[in-house]
Amino acid sequence: MPLHTNIYCISGLGADHRLFSQLQIPGYRFVAVPWVPWHEEDHMASYAKRMFQTIPEENPIVLGLSFGGMLTTEIAKAFTVRKAIIVSSAKTRNEVGYKNSFINWLNRSQLVPANLFNYPFRFELFSLGAETKEERSLLRKVISDGDPAFVKSCVNALLTWKNDTVPAGLIHIHGTKDRVLYPGNVHPDHWVQGGSHIMIYNRATEVSGLIAAHL
Repeated sequence: MPLHTNIYCISGLGADHRLFSQLQIPGYRFVAVPWVPWHEEDHMASYAKRMFQTIPEENPIVLGLSFGGMLTTEIAKAFTVRKAIIVSSAKTRNEVGYKNSFINWLNRSQLVPANLFNYPFRFELFSLGAETKEERSLLRKVISDGDPAFVKSCVNALLTWKNDTVPAGLIHIHGTKDRVLYPGNVHPDHWVQGGSHIMIYNRATEVSGLIAAHL
């Protein structure tokens, strides 16, 4: 008998496992899904399929954060999974809300050199929901450690995502104070009152409980 069940985690926009580090559910282990190289012809659906191929289990539990939630949505459309859960994310192009200020900021960023995606702008930290010195420090490290060319490719995939299909059984958890994917655009299964875009880290106990309720 295994001592735990794995939950495979896909991060947001080139980030890594650190934002999942505060989640705790007895009997479960959170396992980061590694990024694979981006191919020139990739889009959201094709890249999601290649990400899924790195998961070493059949019928896995997949948890996606932000951009990772969009990849998780595409995975749940294409493959059989035990459970697909997205946090601070969007299920369709309409939920992305391409007219909001953060998405427009990302769109403008496409016009600048890729290495600027490694610079933690104050507006970016504010939009993501960093409130404490520790949270700002963590996000600065996560952003600075990313591969700028890869992040730019992810941004382009987000801006051109055309999905209108919500896979059956997908669970969506969202914060009422998310400044990246506006609450007015999304239709989650669960709201976290006062939750920001990084609530998976700074409201981890509450988010863990909501995830656990579906396992």
